[in-house]
Amino acid sequence: MDSLKVWKADDGTVLALRQLGESDTPNLIAFVRGLSVSARYFRFGQGDYDPGQDAALQACRLAPEQGIHLIAVASREAGEIVIGSARYVIQPDRTSCEFVIVVADKWSHHGVGHQLMNALLDHAKSQGLRKMYARILGSNLDMLEFVRGYGFEISDSSEGHWLKIASINL
Repeated sequence: MDSLKVWKADDGTVLALRQLGESDTPNLIAFVRGLSVSARYFRFGQGDYDPGQDAALQACRLAPEQGIHLIAVASREAGEIVIGSARYVIQPDRTSCEFVIVVADKWSHHGVGHQLMNALLDHAKSQGLRKMYARILGSNLDMLEFVRGYGFEISDSSEGHWLKIASINL
């Protein structure tokens, strides 16, 4: 699959950003299973989340008119490993999208999330979307700080202050 971007990490590891494909299903499952309990909690709402084959296939089968799913991969001798995942899903109004993003604990704070977020924003704009938003747990302070850095506005969800809505006009 064609890479959208290739770069080197601080340690010299070759990293690539590309669209997720169905052949990535086993690597996506391994990625999620390799996340810490807290990372799985912040992303999936439960620390013991374990994607089955069906859930992983569903994530891989996102049609272009539904949104996009990007992954960051590291090249290793044994092949690629997924180190980050980001996607947005176009909402029924066809002008907004909801996004999620998660980076492997080992790769957090190494610019992977920024590469994924920049690509998501660029792609959403190119599709003519006008708004992007995410639902973020109020206790996920790192993610709230991350999106604030991109200019997202943070507000309480109608469900309560424990859930925040981060939104930005594109």
